[in-house]
Amino acid sequence: MTRTARVTGKPITHERLHQRVVEELLKQIVSGAIPSGTALPSEPELARQFGVSRIVIREAIRILVEKGLVAVRHGSGMWVQPPEQWNHLDPMVLFERLRSNRDPSWLEEILELRKILELAAAELAAVRRTPEHLARLNDLLGRMRAAVADADAATYVSLDVTFHEVIMEATGNRLLREARRPLSDVLFSGWLLTTRTPERLTRSLRGHEEIYTAIAAGDPLAAREAMQRHVEYFENSIRGDLELPTREAVATVSGDGHHFAN
Repeated sequence: MTRTARVTGKPITHERLHQRVVEELLKQIVSGAIPSGTALPSEPELARQFGVSRIVIREAIRILVEKGLVAVRHGSGMWVQPPEQWNHLDPMVLFERLRSNRDPSWLEEILELRKILELAAAELAAVRRTPEHLARLNDLLGRMRAAVADADAATYVSLDVTFHEVIMEATGNRLLREARRPLSDVLFSGWLLTTRTPERLTRSLRGHEEIYTAIAAGDPLAAREAMQRHVEYFENSIRGDLELPTREAVATVSGDGHHFAN
């Protein structure tokens, strides 16, 4: 007997309707509310539940297929794919897995990948940065200081992300920049999930200043060490705010059987 997923659909009236449908279905699929291996309701039924046209539903399903979450089987409907088929570097998938907090080991993998990329970037940037890169980083620091002074956390987080993107650009390695690109949105979202107190913003700013000083001095070892301190501070903050176990606890045995080095 075919199992058809039960979808919680709410009428959508905002612009870019298909994107709103994508967000809602993606959330339910990644969270497990719609299990893998189940069939989605038909296009007419989804259109009725969301209060949109079948064209909107068709476009949303196309995007979910591209992300690997749904497969369309002609003659048998639309089916939710198992996690092994998902595009885990898609920013929306990354963020929803982080937000749903179903698998602590997944956050550890994201943070581990981020650390590898960021530390390597800081080291290379200290050697390869140009005067233009330094000027841009210095300008961003000035704007970040102003955001901290104004307690404008949203602006600060946006500048934070841009600061790291400039460092990636300063490496001169296009593949390194592309490898980090999918993480940018989820890291921005991760920052938004943390408690952005004035003390945390000040501590984060100090970390960026230390990174800049080392890169400006052309000291790759100091840049790497400054970036490591900064990244680990972010890791501890997001783990604490999401009430996730420590890395050591997760390292014993992760939900998918992976083991992490201490």
